[in-house]
Amino acid sequence: MCGITGVYNFDGAPVDREALGRMTRSLAHRGPDGEGIWINGSVGLGHRRLAMRDLSDHGHQPMSDTSGRVVVTFNGEIYNEAQLRGELERDYGYRFQSTCDTELIPAGYLAWGERVFEKLEGMFAIGLFDIASGKLILARDAAGIKPLYLSHTGKSLRFASEIKALLEYPGQSRKIDREALYQFTAQGYPSPGKSLLESVSQLAPGTFRVFDSNGTRATTFWKPRRTGEIKNLRDAADGFKEVFASVLDQMLISDVPIGSLQSSGIDSSLIAMSLKETKWKPELFTAKFEQSSHDESGLAELVARLSGLNHRHIPIADDPAPEETFRSIVRHFDGQLADSSAYPVYLLFKGMRPFVKGTLTGDGADEYFGGYPTYRATRIASWLQPFIPASIAGAVGGALLNSTGAGEGRLPLSEVAGRFFCGMAAPKGGGCHAYWRRLLGEKLENDILGPELLKLKHGGFNPLSGYMEMATQPGMSLVDRCLIADQSFYLPSDMLLKVDAMSMAHGIEARLPFLDRRVMDFAGRLDASLLTPLFGRDKNVLRLALSQYNVPSAIVNQRKKGFNTPVASLLRNKLAGLCDRYLDAEAERLYPFFNPAGIRAIWKAHRERTANHGYVLWLLLTFAIWSETLDG
Repeated sequence: MCGITGVYNFDGAPVDREALGRMTRSLAHRGPDGEGIWINGSVGLGHRRLAMRDLSDHGHQPMSDTSGRVVVTFNGEIYNEAQLRGELERDYGYRFQSTCDTELIPAGYLAWGERVFEKLEGMFAIGLFDIASGKLILARDAAGIKPLYLSHTGKSLRFASEIKALLEYPGQSRKIDREALYQFTAQGYPSPGKSLLESVSQLAPGTFRVFDSNGTRATTFWKPRRTGEIKNLRDAADGFKEVFASVLDQMLISDVPIGSLQSSGIDSSLIAMSLKETKWKPELFTAKFEQSSHDESGLAELVARLSGLNHRHIPIADDPAPEETFRSIVRHFDGQLADSSAYPVYLLFKGMRPFVKGTLTGDGADEYFGGYPTYRATRIASWLQPFIPASIAGAVGGALLNSTGAGEGRLPLSEVAGRFFCGMAAPKGGGCHAYWRRLLGEKLENDILGPELLKLKHGGFNPLSGYMEMATQPGMSLVDRCLIADQSFYLPSDMLLKVDAMSMAHGIEARLPFLDRRVMDFAGRLDASLLTPLFGRDKNVLRLALSQYNVPSAIVNQRKKGFNTPVASLLRNKLAGLCDRYLDAEAERLYPFFNPAGIRAIWKAHRERTANHGYVLWLLLTFAIWSETLDG
């Protein structure tokens, strides 16, 4: 797990070593264990190292094959290393110089060409340069766990693990992409493939892209599929446990300590109980909140006792500098995500860093094994929509949302019902599923959007259109469409960016067993009725697998809680100073994208506890602080 950078000047101009060095050093938090720069005329690669395998200098990057023809800068982990290493030694006579998995990539490219990327099981962002052909290849793992940002002008290509590195290159445009910003206000993130800057895009998950004298071309080597041929619940649970055990065994190979995040939830509990049957004994880490409505440490402690693993509580309330924490979160996200759950995640990883350099997490299980209540809600809404006019559903939903008050606990029933009815006013066939991800509703839009974004709104641009198109595409069942939409859209744009940025902020490698390609492929073979039946519990495959470890029903049968932040309270108290500055005193800075008067009004209502606008204010504060950095 590292930070990578690179420059390719198509006009043959030499790479500016100083600029590439600045790009690379801006990612020092991702790789505190070393730095490498490689330049060959018009091509340059940079690397910051977080040493997890082969801690010697043999793991230094950028790394070449033994002939020196292929040079690689690599961020990630290859879990099927032993198998691929054996193939290369046996079939091609390759003699490895290290035990580092990075060396597989240049050696594999020489053996298998571009097919190497589809053979890699793991998480990765790769920059590979073939000196002989003058070809640069960028690749990203199947799920999109590792980020890779690009800035491609006519004469030059720059790439990096984070946008801040691209901004270190001279002449990099900082112009805001209005459509992406409108998407950000609605979703909390720009759509996949985009960023808040016009000049910066993202490489799509499961894709590699080739740049050479002939131009550029992209190839997709993996994408989510739903076939549904497994229809028996016990067969599904047994098959999952077999695949999962193999994946976990490979993911825990490391030359440094690896831990595991532990909530009271199904996913992390399944990881812990699965580890009980292996030789690995990682330490468990749980976030402990002050508010009982958000704290899960009690049940997490029970799981730890059952698994026989050592357990540590990380107190989230013990943050002496909350404003500095918020600013750091915005900086590590480069402003691209406004997910309030990042706050406890950041503090959790910070608290873990003295003990481990890597950790397992349960992220991705909900998207692949049907863990969100919106899947069932979408089916119910699809039946009701023909009988309830959209105008009536929207009016009822709006009234319910207006009655939610200013509470600071988890979502009240009135808000859940209000969002449900508002979703029913969305396009039929799955549009409601996309709407339920919406942060900023239409009523507040009219109050706080400025002229630049209102032009888009009045011009018919729908900030949720990409999500809705995926959720309403023909040829699949309704639930399958929603699963694919979340796997392709929400997961890489929100959840995976959050885990990557917050873990790497503290130099910790997060490993995600539910997003190993072998697990994702298995999940795609499960019939939707096993994942989210119309009646009863969701995520039944994982629940049954967990119950087979003799876990108490209080854990197996619990409802999904999510890793939520007491966001309303945080903004009114520990972060009030930031809000007073950016959303009141300096609100004019957000014009013409946002309306300063509208922003002041909702902050005042929230501060004075006449309303709860926590999630929208979190979004606005994120953008305000990040956009300030673009001025310098």
